[in-house]
Amino acid sequence: MKGGLGFSKSVAELLALALVLEASGYPKPGNVHRTSDKAGLRYEAFLATSIFAVKYFERGVKRGQRGFKRLVLGDLVYGLVNEAMEKLNSTNTCLGTALLLSLMSVSLGVHSTRGSLDVEELGSVSKEVLNNTTTWDTIYYYRAIRKAAPSYIKPSDETGPYVNVWDPMYAARILEKGHRLVEVLKYSARFDIVAREALSGFQQGFLAERFMRERVSIHGDLNRAIVETYLYLLSNNIDTIVYLKHGPNVAKEVSESASRILRKLLSLGKDWREVALKLDREFSSRGINPGAVADLTAETIALYMLRNFAKGSLILDLSR
Repeated sequence: MKGGLGFSKSVAELLALALVLEASGYPKPGNVHRTSDKAGLRYEAFLATSIFAVKYFERGVKRGQRGFKRLVLGDLVYGLVNEAMEKLNSTNTCLGTALLLSLMSVSLGVHSTRGSLDVEELGSVSKEVLNNTTTWDTIYYYRAIRKAAPSYIKPSDETGPYVNVWDPMYAARILEKGHRLVEVLKYSARFDIVAREALSGFQQGFLAERFMRERVSIHGDLNRAIVETYLYLLSNNIDTIVYLKHGPNVAKEVSESASRILRKLLSLGKDWREVALKLDREFSSRGINPGAVADLTAETIALYMLRNFAKGSLILDLSR
């Protein structure tokens, strides 16, 4: 896998496909999926978002290849979030995944200029990329959050030395304070697993990718492996959105439920889906939607396909 002609487009399509496959995973408990919509948020919106995403991810790869100064990835995140919401009249479909996969796209571009790509080295490259972010990346990232307007980020939130995202003078104050995006993410990582994941070099994603690959090798069902991987990640992480909307006790309970159901699924045959559906109905009835873990799941799927792509042109084997 080298950064030659057509590389940027191929990688962009692969990253965008990860958005489709994550959203289509059925039934990921609590999430939108192919048979379950949420108020103001339909499955089709995720499919459309993935189409819009291709050009932003391709831009990210090319930017990584040619170098960057004023902007690294903040405008890519904002561009995708804004376009999806403007064109679809939908609530947020991609704030977390836009951050993780835009970072991955730029990192792949950088790495492709250094010879043959080793997926295992992508994490260290992504840390270099984040360390090059600027105050303008922060401004665009704030714009993305303001556009997405997630209900769990409130004007009353304590932001320490950092500018509150709802401050009407946020851009001027960010420039005045000189806060780069990497610094803002470090502050957010105290509770935000997506920020923590970006800073870690996709640590949880790499662990989950190994789990996903093992599951695919065992039963050959990509959809089932995606659901199992989502539950694996939910078992090992306190979901940020659940934590902020429902509190720490519910968030812990959700992770424990995911762990319990995953253990069941790993021992079941063709009747696995009904067990997952039961938990899906329970979470949905309680308004529990582990959206941050869904973002990590999309990242994991992207890593899975990247590792396949690194070995040749085949990104998925859907023959089984």
